[in-house]
Amino acid sequence: MVEVFASLQGEGPFTGSRSVFIRLAGCDLRCPFCDTVYSLDPRAGRPVDVEELARVVEEERPSLVVVTGGEPLLQRRGVNELARLLAGRGYRVQLETNGTLPAPEPGEPLYQVYHVVSPKDVPVAVEGARLHPSWVEASRSTGRVWFKFLASSEEHVEAVARYVEEKGIPWERVYVMPLTREGMSPEELLGLHRRVARLALDHGFNFSPRLHLLLGLR
Repeated sequence: MVEVFASLQGEGPFTGSRSVFIRLAGCDLRCPFCDTVYSLDPRAGRPVDVEELARVVEEERPSLVVVTGGEPLLQRRGVNELARLLAGRGYRVQLETNGTLPAPEPGEPLYQVYHVVSPKDVPVAVEGARLHPSWVEASRSTGRVWFKFLASSEEHVEAVARYVEEKGIPWERVYVMPLTREGMSPEELLGLHRRVARLALDHGFNFSPRLHLLLGLR
């Protein structure tokens, strides 16, 4: 684990939810736009018992627990145990993943949680990124899988539209959100949000803000 903290979920279908974020170390991709580079190396974290994490969650009593990274599914066994423990205590759990590894299967505790997949092979293609096809099937069959795509231009959103069509991803499970850059002013952030929101509407997609950036939260 790299860190655990409380904040608002700033992206995707649960935007605005009071959340505890559990960030795990290690990632199989190296995205040039990554805003959590400190979590990429598996050695960046420390071993932690799932009961310790559950105690932190109990102290905060959030409406959502977000397991993120890095790429959490690189630690699939431990994350399954954490999901089993938290779900057993009544918590709503969301896993964030880049989608390169297989989706959870029936029988895994992770199968029952919510998943937000952020493919990294479009619109800005990252070396080694490839969406595992099991996520598309899971999005159709479970009702617990959504997809997020970063975009900053009409070209980006059009690329997402082609990708979604080619992969057979249900359009109603897709969010487009702003691809930001470091050091943007509040005015620049808001302008980008307005532009991408309009593009999402024009192309039939859901729009996700990056609320934590707009509000200056973690």
